[in-house]
Amino acid sequence: MEYFPWWNDAQRKLADEAKKVTDEVLIPIGERCAWKKEFPWEGLKEMAKRGWFGAQIPAKYGGRAEEWGVTGACIVLEEAARAGDMALPLVNTMVGGIHQIIHDGTDEQKERWLPRIARGELLGAVAMTEPYAGSDIAGTETAAIREEDYYIVDGKKRYQTNGATSDIYMTYVKTSDAPEDAAKYRHLTALIIEKGTPGLTVEKVNDLVGFDGIDNCYLNFDNAKVPIANRLGEEGAGWLVMMSGLNAERTCSASVPLGWMREAIRYAVQHLQRRVQFHQRTGDIATNQFKVADMIWRLQLARLLTYYAAYCADLGKETPLESAIAKLFNTDSGLETAIEAIQCMGGNGVTRFYPVERIMRDAKMAQIYAGTNEVMKLLIYRQGLRNLMPDLKVPPRVIDGELKIPMPLGKPQPRKAVSGEDDALVVLAENYQVNPGLHMSMEDIKELLDVSDEDLNKHLLNLEEKGLVSLYRDRRGAIALARATYKGLAQAKPLEYYRYIPAWVDKKDVF
Repeated sequence: MEYFPWWNDAQRKLADEAKKVTDEVLIPIGERCAWKKEFPWEGLKEMAKRGWFGAQIPAKYGGRAEEWGVTGACIVLEEAARAGDMALPLVNTMVGGIHQIIHDGTDEQKERWLPRIARGELLGAVAMTEPYAGSDIAGTETAAIREEDYYIVDGKKRYQTNGATSDIYMTYVKTSDAPEDAAKYRHLTALIIEKGTPGLTVEKVNDLVGFDGIDNCYLNFDNAKVPIANRLGEEGAGWLVMMSGLNAERTCSASVPLGWMREAIRYAVQHLQRRVQFHQRTGDIATNQFKVADMIWRLQLARLLTYYAAYCADLGKETPLESAIAKLFNTDSGLETAIEAIQCMGGNGVTRFYPVERIMRDAKMAQIYAGTNEVMKLLIYRQGLRNLMPDLKVPPRVIDGELKIPMPLGKPQPRKAVSGEDDALVVLAENYQVNPGLHMSMEDIKELLDVSDEDLNKHLLNLEEKGLVSLYRDRRGAIALARATYKGLAQAKPLEYYRYIPAWVDKKDVF
């Protein structure tokens, strides 16, 4: 495994150990379990005795967070992912309550669960998705009613990886039907529900396209009695608890495809270097070299995205954008890499005698778990736009007196005094010349005119009533954008003002 310059000595030693253990111990176990569709208990014991489950757990609770942290968790997940489906129970335990217990749990809850998780004695799962609430998790229907010192939980969850083998379930339930609570996302509560809770049953084990041997289940809650002591945070704070853990979940989930990609590349290159067709090794064919090049750059970028997000998390920074980008890019790249590796291997690639076809199946599933990639794109759009907004502001532009083309003003210019609505119309007409086809925002107009919001609204409404401007209103009915109509353009400026004919145009062709 290639180190990153910011890794500390403990993380580098962990990377060396994880690679050696994976190569010598975990891969034989993982491949056998995947073939037989058996849960990899033996491999989990090997990881547990080396402390890997505690990578993100503070030392006072038996973990190694101060040395390894989120970066260390990603290191062991990247390596374990090369061994069948060994990484899946590990990553689901890492995201199935650790972050939430550390950040939202009481001291008693931390003492109760974290040491056992760190020792690998407890496996975890996230019970979030439901039959009728997937990406729209705010639509959760599984409900909990408080009775004295317990919650009585009724409902269903589905697609819980480690669903039958887990010991604790990080579960989100509805505790309020009040519309005002739902509007403020105060209707959900976070509970740790333990295996053996009366009323908790595995309803169905899914037969999936991937994750061979790893149980993925429907859970049924029928008057399940959960102690109040198992609640994380306050009642109604479940949304905040959930959101606080999603960044860590996505960063850790993004590290799993790294191991898949490395294995896919390894088998593809082995094949290309040893397969002879048309009197040459298939690896000497340029098209195959291009495929390997694509696989390599995807892997390198995916590792950089993942370990940058992990590094930021270890520094205590919130990483909604970084983790979403890593999850999106890595899972897409994992599937693309597996498909290209299979193509390089030809017929061998689609047989179960090589792990690459399984990697392809797992990678497809990875585009859906921990938030679909479409949801990741929505998050990237919203958070990314918010982060970039200070740099996205286009400077005001005006028509240059010499060149007769739009040019940026540079430093802010004095705003023009406004004597009436005609001044607003002229600004909109000038914008037509500079940005034809675009409206102006209220902020755009106020950068050029010295006018109050109240007066500007009044002028624009008067102009709209006269048919001189067209207004776009937001959901609240407030004016958001404005433009001059054709009638308004004609009233604001003569036609000659808007004309622009480049010097190279033959004047006889212009009418």
